[in-house]
Parts: sequence; structure tokens; C-alpha cells
Amino acid sequence: MSPQGTCPFTSPRSLFGDLATARATDGLPYAEPFGARVVSRYDEIVQALHDPDTFSSSATVPEMPSPFREMFAGRVPSRGTLLGLDDPDHDRLRAAVNTFFMPRRLARYEPWIREQAHRLIDGFVEQGSTDLKASFGLPLPLRVIAHVVGLDADRAEWIGAALGFFLGPADPHPGTPEEKAQRLLDLHDHVLEVMAERKEDRRDDLISHVWDVRDSGAVEMTDFEMLSLFPGLMLAGHETTSNLICTGLSHLLADPARYAAAQRDDTSRAAALEELFRYESAITGMKRLVTRDTQLGGVRLQAGEEVFLAYASGSRDPSRFSSPDALDLDRSWAVPHLGFSQGVHACLGAPLARLLLRIELDVLHERLPDLRLAVPYEELQYLPVSAGRGMVALPLSWTPLPVPERQPTGTVAAPAPAAALPVTVAARRTLTADVVELTLTADGPGALPDWEPGAHIDLELPDGALRQYSLCGRPGTGELRIAVLREETGRGGSAAVHDQVRAGDRLRIRGPRNHFRLRPAASLVLVAGGIGITPLLPMIEEAEHRGTDWQLVFLGRDRQRMPYVDELVARHPDRVQVWPSRELGRFDLNGLWSGLPAEDGYVYACGPEQLLTGLEDSARAAGREAQLVLERFAARPTSAEPNRPFEVALARSGTVVTVGEDETVLDAVNRAGAAVLSTCREGTCGTCEVRVLDGVPEHRDSVLGLEERLAGETIMTCVSRCRGQRLVLDL
Repeated sequence: MSPQGTCPFTSPRSLFGDLATARATDGLPYAEPFGARVVSRYDEIVQALHDPDTFSSSATVPEMPSPFREMFAGRVPSRGTLLGLDDPDHDRLRAAVNTFFMPRRLARYEPWIREQAHRLIDGFVEQGSTDLKASFGLPLPLRVIAHVVGLDADRAEWIGAALGFFLGPADPHPGTPEEKAQRLLDLHDHVLEVMAERKEDRRDDLISHVWDVRDSGAVEMTDFEMLSLFPGLMLAGHETTSNLICTGLSHLLADPARYAAAQRDDTSRAAALEELFRYESAITGMKRLVTRDTQLGGVRLQAGEEVFLAYASGSRDPSRFSSPDALDLDRSWAVPHLGFSQGVHACLGAPLARLLLRIELDVLHERLPDLRLAVPYEELQYLPVSAGRGMVALPLSWTPLPVPERQPTGTVAAPAPAAALPVTVAARRTLTADVVELTLTADGPGALPDWEPGAHIDLELPDGALRQYSLCGRPGTGELRIAVLREETGRGGSAAVHDQVRAGDRLRIRGPRNHFRLRPAASLVLVAGGIGITPLLPMIEEAEHRGTDWQLVFLGRDRQRMPYVDELVARHPDRVQVWPSRELGRFDLNGLWSGLPAEDGYVYACGPEQLLTGLEDSARAAGREAQLVLERFAARPTSAEPNRPFEVALARSGTVVTVGEDETVLDAVNRAGAAVLSTCREGTCGTCEVRVLDGVPEHRDSVLGLEERLAGETIMTCVSRCRGQRLVLDL
């Protein structure tokens, strides 16, 4: 509780006592420092976080005051961070960056981050003491986030000074408000310059990634909206991480045995960090605007009121965490902490923060022997109570050491994006009234990559957009063939091919890639719906070569609009069944299974979603799901059917758990001790991703790209489920 005679929530040292008092108080008490009613209990915070329609995030980012609002107009986005946006804009824009921040993708930055940490420590290791916040805690995260975004890390100090405008009176950088505003304008102009460069010269950074997503047609946004993503992300990405390393180390070093336990290895460091995020996060909480009359925690709230969701309080709620005010490095993760929030606004950079902090702990432990607090823990000063939580400084001491001669590791380059291959349209052929075939060649013998039946390429269109098309020629011929259906309701890619691409044109491709490979089998049934015939054509050739027994069922509305149909019937009259529905009616998909052996046989299918969904239903009814292989070029719509129970086997332990219809895979496996991390619990952050060893996941996340969804090799355990009866996970 606050010291006698002081108002609640004004003393940073008493914050958690004040929050405990609020949890024990009926209703939602008003707190002057937050300017809102405080929501302090875990379940009520989570309820609000997962109901963004009622609890709007617009209150998180205040409107820019005059005269800066007028000064920034048209140059600095007024809602320059995802935190302050609601749907539909929030989900649309976040979709452009979600996939970049998945943990397994960020791992490529570890050598570079580690080298930057060593370089900073080289600057003070011989002194034997430092304010770690100033010398390490602030500069390293800023360098990292600048580099990841795509800016020059050596300009990090200038970037930090420009971002300091957003900190208001807490900004430590010198200058008048007008001078600070000009620095921010200069930063936005610089980001626009880098955006223009990356549009033509893609690299391994976030700005290039967003251009790739925009070019693919997956997300529509303006250049100004794209600009809005980066400065706010850089501000949040270095301020919070700086505070986390300082508060976390202060608690670990207050007890040398605890520090030693946390620093045993990478596993112990990761576990310790999760408990530190729970115990004292860098975010006290955030505001929400109530958009409609509602109830929360038994309190009636009116539209227009604001509430403060106190994440720090929820993470110490005794109804959810045993001994919540104790630091327990062996604590179970079955109940997720709120250190990075939850829901659609869960911290986008949480995976990067986890990676960076683990590296920081490791390098500090390696380089600074006998590391200790330079003053008693009780004398450490906290910043004033606010939405953020941090320390003024962290003075540390250690046994001084000379700077060692090290072989730099920062020169290790992150893997570059796959290079586009120039090709020439050697021929163009009209197959039907709405399908054209392109034959593509590359300069020089052997210039085209090898491929197998089922593969597809990304075709870069004249406007830079990317579209995926199956290869329908023969491997090893020195050319690639694709067939393109004109889709009037599509995103414009097929229309561009039909209207603009001609023989002799120069284009670029990426790939090939293949998640539709032909498996060895004694018997095959190939099912094509319209243009879905394209990936099956090379499979027919391969089946003939292998001597495999095969049949093709070719479905379409009109025979005249079914590409390659006459050629197929002429070459394989006894193996091809043509079914134009306008003449013959609906085809009975259930009948496919009666002619397929129960073992050593597969149904391969490609076509419109209605066909593929029907095949999945018929395979499920026949108990033949394991024998169905599908090719999709669009994500399967989220199932509208009720959840069904299914089994999940944990391959490493041999444990089998049942996932009930009202629980998630994440909760079920963590109940069995799997210790899978999570943050958002809505499939937007990628933290809970687990490798799938067997079974077909039903993807309900917004993180995996189309290729990854179709491959089915991983699953976001917080939202996704199983299409069959059993999943085997690498746990």
C-alpha cells in the first residue's frame, strides 16, 4: 500500500500494494494517475482484452496537440502506431507485419544481436562499474530495432533522439519542443526515403517484408499507412526492452543464488525471463475506451468512459497465480501472464524482446564476472507511476577485465530473400475463352531450377505483384509452363496476365516450391476442378512413368471451358472421366472412395474451394482422411462447424491428451506439462507455434503465410485445431 498520507498509485515503490488493494475492492476504483477506473483482476482484464469492439484501443494513443498536429499534418501519421487503431484497420495493417515477428524467423538475427552486445560491453568492461541502463539497456535495443526495421544501426542515437518527442516531459534528450518535433519530422522523411529504396532493392528487413506483402496482394495499404508502422514500433521496441532488462536484472541480482539459477543455460534464462515478465513487466497497463454500455467486474460502464487495464495487477492475481508476490523461476506457464498483454493488441515485438533479452543475459553473464548491484536494491529508483514501468538507472559492479581479442560474429549475414529469376515468355497459347498458357524460358542452358510434379512458382507481374501458378509442363525440358484462368472477381493478377503479357515479354519468377508432391502409391485418383487440372498434368506423366494405376476425374461446368480436356481424352481415353456439370449434374464425390484401395492409394485434388471442402467432408465420412491430398492457392475458410474433441500426442514424452471442444491445444498440452509459451492467444503473434509431425491442422491463425498453411508443418496452438481425430506434435 502507499505510504501513509500519499494518494494511491503515486508511489512507484508501492504500486503493487496499491494494485492488490484495488483487486480486493469491490468495483473498479478510479485512479488519478491513470485518469480512469482501474481494472485489476486477471479475468476481467482478459475479458476486456478479447472484446476490442466494446473496449476500444483508441484511448491508448492520445491525439497530437496543437501546434504539432498542424505541423505534422500529411507528414507524421496522427495514429502512428497499431496500438491506437481498432478494426478493420488494425487487423489489415498488422497482417503486413505479423509474419515477420514469428520467433523462428527472428532467430536469424541472433548472431548480429550478439555481436552488438559484445561491442557495447567492450566500451565499459574495463571500468568495473556502469549504469547499465545508459550504457547497455537503452542503446542495444535501439540498435536492434533500427536494424530489424531496415535503418542504419549506427544512426541509432539520432533515431532515439527523434523518437524522444513521443515521451513528452520524460524525454531525456535536449532541445525545445519545436526542435524535438523537427527531429521527428526528419526521421519520418528518412523512413520514407528508405521505403523508396527498398521498393526497388529488397533486403532482409521489415520494410522490405512489408513491400513483399503488399506486392503479393495479401494486404492493401497506402505508403502513408506503411510509414505509420515503423516509428511507433521502434519507440515501443527499445523503451520497453530497456526497462525489462533493468528491472529483471535488479530482481535477479538482489539474490546471488537466484541469479546463478537463472544463468545455468539458455533454457533457464528463458524460464527466468517469463517469470520476470509476470512479476514486473515494462507495462503497468493500458487504457481502453468503452464504446457501448456494458458491465465489467459487476460494474456498469457507460459508453464514453475510459478504463485502465492493469496488466501488472492481473499477473499477480492470487486467484490465478500461487504465491503471486514471490519470484518463482520454476513456475508453470499453464496460466499465461499479461506482461505482453493478450488479444489482438498483444505486443507485436514480444518474440523479438524474448530473443534480445535472452541474448543480453547470456552475454552479460559471459563478459561480466561477479556481476552485482552497486547499491542496495532498496535504493534503486523507479520512474513515476504511469502506463510504463521502469527504473531511473541500474548501477552495477563487477571484477574489471581487459577487452579480449575476439573474432567478430556480426559479419554473419542473415539469409537473403530468394532472388527473382528473369524469364522470357517464349510462347502464349489460348486454351479456352478464359484460360491462356504461358511458356517461360531463361537465358542459358540449365538456367531454370529443377522441379517435381505438384510444384508451383510465384510470377512477378508487370506492376510488381506476385501470384502463384502451378507448373503444368514436364520437368527437365528447359522450359516452364503455366495456365492462367481469368478471374473477374480476383485481385487483378489474372487480368494483367491476359491483357498485358505477350510472347517476348520479360518477367521474373520465384521458386519453384512444392507442398503437393506426388507420394509413391500403387493407385491414384486425380480430381481436377476446372483450372485445377494444371498441377495434375505432370502427375499424370509421372504416374505413367512409374507404372502406377491412375484415374482422372475432370470436373467443370462446360466442356468448352475445361483446358486440356481434348488432349487428355485423346491420349488416355480409358483413364479420363470428364464430367461437365451443366450436362450431367452434380458429381457424387462419395463414390470416389469405393474404387480406391484402403492402403497404398491416394486421392489428389485441386480446384475451387467448394470442391475441396466437399472432398474433405466425404473423406471424413468414409474414414479416409489420411488418403486425401489437396492443393489450395487460397487459405481454407475458417470452419463454421462447432469444435470437435480430438487427441494430441506429445511425441517426445509419449503423453496423449484430449483437446475438448471448449479448450485450446495450448491449454491441453500445457496442462500435461508441455510448457508452450504464448502471448496473444488469438493467433496473431506466433509465440505458441509447434511443429506438426503427423495429422492435418485446421489453421485459424493470422500469422502463417499461405505456403505454410498449405504445408501443414506447424500449428499455432492457441487457436488452431485438427481436421481429423489426432495430431502428433513435436513436444
